[in-house]
Amino acid sequence: MADGTVNGEALGRVVSLNGSRVIGMLTPGEAADAENAPHLQIGSLIKLRINGTQVFGIINGMSVPIPSAVPEEQMKVVELELIGEAGVPANGEAVSFRRGVSHTPSLDDVFFAADADDARMIYTRSDASAIEVGQLHHESAVPVHVSVDALLGRHFAILGSTGTGKSCAVSMILHGILEKHPHAHMVLLDPHGEYAHAFKDQAECIEPGDLQIPYWLFSFEELVEIVFGNEAKDLVNEVAILREFIQQAKTAFVADTDDTLSVTVDTPVPYKMGDLNRLIEDTLGRLDSRGDIVPYQRIKNRLAALQSDRRYAFMFPSSVLVRDNMVAFLGRIFRIPVNGKPISILNLSGVPSEILNVVVSVLCRMTFDLAMWSDQDTPILLVCEEAHRYTSNSTEEGFEPTRRALSRIAKEGRKYGVSLGIISQRPSELAESVLSQCNTIFALRMTNQDDQDFVRASMSDASGGLLDTLPALANAEAIVVGEAISVPMRMRVKSLPDAQRPKSATADFAGSWSSEDGGEGKLQTIVERWRHQRR
Repeated sequence: MADGTVNGEALGRVVSLNGSRVIGMLTPGEAADAENAPHLQIGSLIKLRINGTQVFGIINGMSVPIPSAVPEEQMKVVELELIGEAGVPANGEAVSFRRGVSHTPSLDDVFFAADADDARMIYTRSDASAIEVGQLHHESAVPVHVSVDALLGRHFAILGSTGTGKSCAVSMILHGILEKHPHAHMVLLDPHGEYAHAFKDQAECIEPGDLQIPYWLFSFEELVEIVFGNEAKDLVNEVAILREFIQQAKTAFVADTDDTLSVTVDTPVPYKMGDLNRLIEDTLGRLDSRGDIVPYQRIKNRLAALQSDRRYAFMFPSSVLVRDNMVAFLGRIFRIPVNGKPISILNLSGVPSEILNVVVSVLCRMTFDLAMWSDQDTPILLVCEEAHRYTSNSTEEGFEPTRRALSRIAKEGRKYGVSLGIISQRPSELAESVLSQCNTIFALRMTNQDDQDFVRASMSDASGGLLDTLPALANAEAIVVGEAISVPMRMRVKSLPDAQRPKSATADFAGSWSSEDGGEGKLQTIVERWRHQRR
């Protein structure tokens, strides 16, 4: 039974119990209806005193079962979800909140409104690594903290419809982490080129014209996708020939360097494209039958077309000299050493859409391999913006190695020190094997029913009342669930100064259309960028 008194206004009494779910009836009259009474809403905290322990719950439903014309006689019912408990403070001593309830209420126990101090105890983490990410929705003076180790150690996701504040939430969280951990190693895949503005001097910004991923760093499966695309399954002979010649070219390069390395077709060692072409030409010179020539000629033509296509210049450098610059490449991408720039932002907006998945696959695979071979000595955070574009739940869309690489990070990354941040406006299109491993989820407003249902299934820790507010959240508001916070909550994302905001704002149609534009000169500039594939 409830015992003693509790500071705060008595709200009502318990009238029904079912496990951790409690139904309470508000006390009619002044206690519930006075102007200075607590404003109750979905997500509000309540508390009971049971056997010397404070038991806390969250309101996840409110109703008037039998309407009455007389306000004083109106029956008001609230549905409560018990979330945890704490000791009773005595002589000014601090008490700590813990999840789970060991003391359950009884019928007719009185419940009270929790105050701001209670909210701070529950929602504000005190560990040294915690960062502030916003304010509690129903107690704006109470800051919300997340644990960095819990956030990164078990992956996180930021989900929501376009324009709800996802990009700003990403920037806010990363800035918060970097403020406390300036020697971090972060990689942000930026498909729209919007984040460089938010990090400026803290970031190694790799623009489309400056992105260099040597062709020899691609696995054989990834290279086949680039060379043959969807036709690969029908070009079995060509794929087999290319495999044999690439391994020969790699072996030749390693032999020239007196390295005793055992080379496979996927070993990340350089090889000369000239050696590969020479192997093809020598074989062509020995063949007489036109039918035998066709596969070799097709490989030769495809490679030549790729090397002459400016869009693929990031793979095929203009210099014929091949250098083993893997250490320099990894150092720049993964910020080793940090040199004052703990985050690298890869602007992928200039990568051809047909091979974007392959490029992401390379980066994800190398992230995992680097962490694995570093023996947990170099923890890395990989943030995937617009993740639904390259880790789709459909096996007919995207590139399977990309989905496989991200799934491997999601399932095994924490063992090797790789953290994954998934950002998406279409969570229902994400591969479940990836999202299911994200143990902290920030869900901003969603209006699509499929997305809402998918997020509900992923946020099993949240009460139905909180999740029902998803379509009604304001911009920069989120439902947060997971390991990095104490209990599920609705919060307001911390605002950022303009200098730390990504360039993700909606275009100003009305302003742009209100006056004459730059005319032919402006269009000429656009055409030049278009033709040269640079911004």
